[in-house]
Amino acid sequence: MSIFATLNKGVTGLKASEIQIATAGNNISNTNSTFYTRQRVIQTTAGHYNVQGGLEIGMGTNVETIVRLHDEYSYSKLKDASTQLEFTNYMKTKLEEIAKRFPDIQTNGILADLEAYNQAWNDLSSAPNDGAVKENLVKVAQSFTEHLNSTYKDMLKIEQTINDEIKLTVDEINSIGEEIANINKQIAKQEVLDTDHANELRDKRDELELTLSKLVDGVATKTIMGQSSQLESTMTDGGKYYNLTLHGHVIVNGSNFVPLKIITDEVSGSHKIVYETTDERITDLTTRISGGKLGAQLELRGRTYIKDEQRYDGGMIQEYKDMMNTFTKTLITQTNNIYASSAKSSLSSDTLPHLDNNTSLISYDKNIQIGTFDLVLYDDKGNKVNTKTITIDVNTTMQDLVNQINSNTDDNANNNGLDDIDDYLRATFNYDTRSESGLFQINLINPNYKIAIEDKGTNFSGSLNIGGFFSGSSASDIRVKTEYLSDPSKLRASYNGADGGNEVANALQQLQYDEVNFYNEDGTIVKKSLDGYYRLFTGKIATDGETNNNTHATNTTLYNSVYEEFQSLNGVNTNEELAALIQYQASYGAASKVVTTVDQMLDTLLGLKS
Repeated sequence: MSIFATLNKGVTGLKASEIQIATAGNNISNTNSTFYTRQRVIQTTAGHYNVQGGLEIGMGTNVETIVRLHDEYSYSKLKDASTQLEFTNYMKTKLEEIAKRFPDIQTNGILADLEAYNQAWNDLSSAPNDGAVKENLVKVAQSFTEHLNSTYKDMLKIEQTINDEIKLTVDEINSIGEEIANINKQIAKQEVLDTDHANELRDKRDELELTLSKLVDGVATKTIMGQSSQLESTMTDGGKYYNLTLHGHVIVNGSNFVPLKIITDEVSGSHKIVYETTDERITDLTTRISGGKLGAQLELRGRTYIKDEQRYDGGMIQEYKDMMNTFTKTLITQTNNIYASSAKSSLSSDTLPHLDNNTSLISYDKNIQIGTFDLVLYDDKGNKVNTKTITIDVNTTMQDLVNQINSNTDDNANNNGLDDIDDYLRATFNYDTRSESGLFQINLINPNYKIAIEDKGTNFSGSLNIGGFFSGSSASDIRVKTEYLSDPSKLRASYNGADGGNEVANALQQLQYDEVNFYNEDGTIVKKSLDGYYRLFTGKIATDGETNNNTHATNTTLYNSVYEEFQSLNGVNTNEELAALIQYQASYGAASKVVTTVDQMLDTLLGLKS
């Protein structure tokens, strides 16, 4: 046995301790790094050789490799918890933003506008001839409609913002996927031997995966999974194979990357997420993606855009928009139903998009129902002259309705064919093929008469805004009719259209207490008062927000628990590292003592020789 071999043993001990101290120092310096897995030195014997008598003498120590103390299972749980937490966190932010549009405190909000609007009709019923009261009613109604317009516009803006953010999220997913593929290429170059470990690169890849998990629910497969229990903590980590999929579609396979693509509708700007294979087959992932920020964005915005209807099929914001439109449409319909019963010198509908002569009225507007309404004729003294009943069934079209009104009938049953409704007025419906819209009108032949519509449950005049107080059909376009905005004195509170009566104003004031049918977008019918349905609508927003907040609180607790477990298995424990440093320092000192001792032995040996 050579004395120099003994010297080498001490040197190998020094080198091993030096690497251990450097590794522990690296751990400590990265205690607060965003994403770092603590590392440990794998130290083994350098082998042995035989001496006389069959004795085995060790050849010192070797540093085999440096590994990271990574546990893939706790890491997978952390990713899942991150996906759930980011989903509810994004939901929380947007639902709170929507809820701010519906404060509905005593002095603010649409509900306060509705109460002021009802009070204004009550004031008119008390003073039907007062010009100031009429002007106030128009102003209050205008403020009400503008508040509905602006609130709906705000929801559209939130929806559009989320749509824009969907593209940004997909861009970030693609950026992360491409970077992971590049890291996989670098890992493959570094990990040639089984003892080669690209620890820093694997940490970086894990960090990217965790970031990706906040954006979308993805699955990373790293077979063949390996396990090692040779250190104080059991390690589980993936092998060299890597595959990342989003709902069954591979975006990263080793060093190969396939990006998600965005297809944008030119008219609406709606983004659709697709996956395109190498053979150019396209799969729509918009309806499949879930979890994370992107899943929350799609849940809020809606997944499928219906071009013909210019709306999303589903989506929480679309549901809120639908309910707000249902509230507004019912407000318009019920108000106009009543106000149409006040006699006027002529009646005209709003412009009716896509309603031609042969379209069934019931299929055109779900608010229109089977039943009848009366055309009531008044003379210039306010006396009721005649009444004609018009019927609507499932097949009735505008042309059918015009024919009914203009038909020669003996409305007062006096066998006189010259004093019936059709002798005093003419109904027309004109459809413009260029604008694809129609216009219904009733004009009196004799200007000394007035005509009114008394509805019996069809909602015909209210739905098409014929002789009504409001124009529009939704929260986005409701407004007070131009004729009353420009001249509030034209308002009438009576049935016969003369100043002095208050029957119509009384009926409109009473409307706030009546339960009416609300025809929802999904085909369901809710019977409530206007106030009751509005509270139902805002209550849903509040309930959705509260439910999400409760889930978010649970997800936060779960994430904190999982993160703590992950850190205990993977993160740096400063006390643990300091204790290890003391051990490594002692080893270094012991190894240096070996070297010093051998040096003294060499001096003695050389001294004997001299």
